Amino acid sequence: MKEKDKRGRGRVEYRDFEDFKKEMYKIPGAKERIEKAFAELNLAHQIIELREKAHMSQAELATEINTKQQVVSRLEQEHHVPAFATLLKLAHIFGKKLVIKFV
Repeated sequence: MKEKDKRGRGRVEYRDFEDFKKEMYKIPGAKERIEKAFAELNLAHQIIELREKAHMSQAELATEINTKQQVVSRLEQEHHVPAFATLLKLAHIFGKKLVIKFV
């Protein structure tokens, strides 16, 4: 259902997220950008979760991977994709296996 916002632009209200996603995917290149953003966000959240479960601060993790706290902060941001070697270090520190697969 289209409505007008305060600036007179068309605004669409969606029933649910799937409805929204279908509309967004109609925009050229949007599907790839959305999926990339979700993958980046998912990776950042996994790093944060692992660090917090290990009761480590960003500074402590930085020491473990021989870098600065600011680098760890960037690793935990959604638009930063860590190098493969960094992901391997993180997996080792947290006692996890790194699995990358195409689905």
